Amino acid sequence: MKRCFLVLLITAFTVTLLLAQDVPVPNAAYVRQLQARYPLKASTFRPNCVEWDNAYFSAIVDTSQRESLVTYGYYTTGREDTMVKLHVERSKYGAWHAYIGFKNETKFYSAINRGISNRLLKYAKGHYAAFELCAWSYDGAILSCTYDLNEGIELQGQNEGTEEEVESLTRCLVGSTAQQPHSKAHYTGPVYARVDYWKGSYGSNKLLYQGGISKNYSAVYWNLLQYGNETHAYWFPNDMTAQKGYQHFEIPVADLVARLGFDPRQAIPSH
Repeated sequence: MKRCFLVLLITAFTVTLLLAQDVPVPNAAYVRQLQARYPLKASTFRPNCVEWDNAYFSAIVDTSQRESLVTYGYYTTGREDTMVKLHVERSKYGAWHAYIGFKNETKFYSAINRGISNRLLKYAKGHYAAFELCAWSYDGAILSCTYDLNEGIELQGQNEGTEEEVESLTRCLVGSTAQQPHSKAHYTGPVYARVDYWKGSYGSNKLLYQGGISKNYSAVYWNLLQYGNETHAYWFPNDMTAQKGYQHFEIPVADLVARLGFDPRQAIPSH
């Protein structure tokens, strides 16, 4: 009996240990090791651009503006199910890190927000590939919070407004039950197995400079969703006018391509 109990105890300990090994500790050493798996590549898309391809999203980033021109990823029903089960703790895995060789922007954001008391008017660290859409993996959640490569200056009112609505919509489109009935998108249509999304910044409200860092505060955050036989484009002003109502900012896909001067689906093809 004692031997049986000991075997069960050892087995339980082994299983616990194996599970623990699958849960990374997001310290600086681990993040650097993770980033090193996905080196940057030169890009001919525009001057000063690099391309970053990892297992969770791809991005073409303007390093002089410190923002993404186009980011691509896709989300599926399976990824939604895994994300809900994994329930990655954002307070632990959502800390922002600078990519190897890049500047840390934590103090930059503190400086540009100094004196702004209204939370919605603060400058946010805006994701391109959303944390939630990458959090079907611990590593995906960590990499989604990488300065410059998946982050741009986004007004908080728009960040938690139309931007969050489209991220919520993406989850609802693949049949998320976790989003109901409180989804910002209020979607009740058909369910799709997969949603491909493209997203980026466009234009400039102004350049912000603090502590040796110059960064573009873009005029627009745009989105392109493709699912089933449908494709929808959204053009969100990066200000309080886009605080809610993503449907009001939908534009024809041809208009999006004309305004950007390129087709996001050709810049980074779906894969």
